[in-house]
Amino acid sequence: MNNYINNQNDLFQIEEGFLKGNLWRNLYDPYKNYMESRLVPKNEKEKCLYELSVVSFAAHELNLYLDIHPEDKSMFMLFVDYQKKANRLMEEYEEKYGPLCINSESMNESYAWVNNWPWEVTNV
Repeated sequence: MNNYINNQNDLFQIEEGFLKGNLWRNLYDPYKNYMESRLVPKNEKEKCLYELSVVSFAAHELNLYLDIHPEDKSMFMLFVDYQKKANRLMEEYEEKYGPLCINSESMNESYAWVNNWPWEVTNV
């Protein structure tokens, strides 16, 4: 393990890490006087996508860490937890609002992507 990251206490809470763009408390270096803004979803669809983004970010950050430290069992278990949560949140989103990715299982049913672009703002 490197000198900067010793345990899960070195991590921001995942939403704070998402807003800062860095899950690692000891490696975060703020840019000048930058203050992150709290994102506020306007509807249920945005809330689902926001939660998925936060958890996916945390899983991705841990995945990068584990590329260098594959022996860190506690971080691996945390990664698995976030990965499962992200998969569950993606399934929930896709059940309600349609596919998010081209390799989504819901794409097998029809080419529903064009009916509900994930990045377009809609009044839900």
